Amino acid sequence: MRITIVIGPFYPIPPVLGGAVEKVHFLLAGAYRDAGHEVVIVSRQYAGFSNSEFADGIRHLRIASFDRSSNLLVNLVLDLIYSLRVAAALPPADITMTNGFFLPLVLPRRRAGKIYVQIARYPKRQMALYWRADRLQAISQAVGRAVARQAPWLAEKVRVIGYPIPDGFFAADAAGPRRRVVLYVGRIAREKGIDVLIAAFAELSQRLSPDVLAGWTVRIVGPHRIAEGGDGDAYLARLQTLAAGRAIRCEFVGPVFDEQALSAEYRRASIFVYPSLAETGEALGLAPLEAMAAGCAVIVSGLQCFDDYVEDGVSGLQFDHRGADRAAHLADELELLIAEPGRLQKIADAGRRAAAKFCVAAIAGRMLDDFRSVLGGERRQ
Repeated sequence: MRITIVIGPFYPIPPVLGGAVEKVHFLLAGAYRDAGHEVVIVSRQYAGFSNSEFADGIRHLRIASFDRSSNLLVNLVLDLIYSLRVAAALPPADITMTNGFFLPLVLPRRRAGKIYVQIARYPKRQMALYWRADRLQAISQAVGRAVARQAPWLAEKVRVIGYPIPDGFFAADAAGPRRRVVLYVGRIAREKGIDVLIAAFAELSQRLSPDVLAGWTVRIVGPHRIAEGGDGDAYLARLQTLAAGRAIRCEFVGPVFDEQALSAEYRRASIFVYPSLAETGEALGLAPLEAMAAGCAVIVSGLQCFDDYVEDGVSGLQFDHRGADRAAHLADELELLIAEPGRLQKIADAGRRAAAKFCVAAIAGRMLDDFRSVLGGERRQ
């Protein structure tokens, strides 16, 4: 097959600026290449990268684009401009995959072949734009149900296939004994609930004896710059002030985009918390899956998207983020793991087994099967 993957307007490939979607498509492109397919990745131009090159068996085509703005309407205009530029330069393909907002509307069918749209975020009433798509890949059951509700006439085109986790995250521990670290990895943005995590950890100091809580720290990893999806300097300063005011040990590390370095962050931590409050912002949640693969005991909020891999009390814990005192609810779950090391280890082990269903080989195989289905070929046995 000739497979073209078109990345959105704000991040380059290779994913040197991070971005879950970008990392996933770069990973899967390698798997498609290894399976003998011809792969082209279209992404934004970026300093130090050639506008056109053939590297590691994959052709890269890079299109002039822009940095993300803090204004949604501006971002949509930038997306449209980039999409039109991509449409004009698109190479011939059997199937073209994209997660772009406007691209499914403007891709030239003659060169794109079948149009395969990945719904990588919770849909926000834009599904009618995708009437030309041959397939809508929802990355979680929650997203698939939302698509069907918002556009029932497209429901038969929906398939649910999750994100893959790089094999490196499943590697055996090489970082020595795990530390007493409660880790968060993700964008430093209000919708992520980082303030809830800080408040919950502060509450533990009122509940647990000093010897039980001794040595435990919170470690926040992720970008805060608006161009990288964060909420900016002022919001980071607010979180830092909150942590200092609660007198808790909290480190703000900044972004870690290198996969090996990020994997080491996970393997050093004992607990991973993803307290997202984004009812319509999370599609699957890649960071908790990476943490589970790396052996952390994971706590997530009660968003439906996490149900695809977190069985509450078995492969992870969920807290009620909608309650009147969500910080207290999160503190309850943290207390269970910190006060009971045996429970922590049991949940971490079950989490690693659950994450194995999202390994690269499994997800790439499902994707290629679905490509063949869309193209009308035989499904891989």
